[in-house]
Amino acid sequence: MTTSAILLFILFVVVIWGGLVVSSIWLARTDDDTTGELGSAPGTDDEALSHRVH
Repeated sequence: MTTSAILLFILFVVVIWGGLVVSSIWLARTDDDTTGELGSAPGTDDEALSHRVH
């Protein structure tokens, strides 16, 4: 392998795995109650939604 091929390989490995690590950390630190399509809209808390099921 040439030097440029090795450098590109290392660059793309860092981009792919680094992106995976960063997105996993971001996902773990994100509060589920304030994200998503509904976010913190009225009537979307756990208590209100659990009454709808029963």
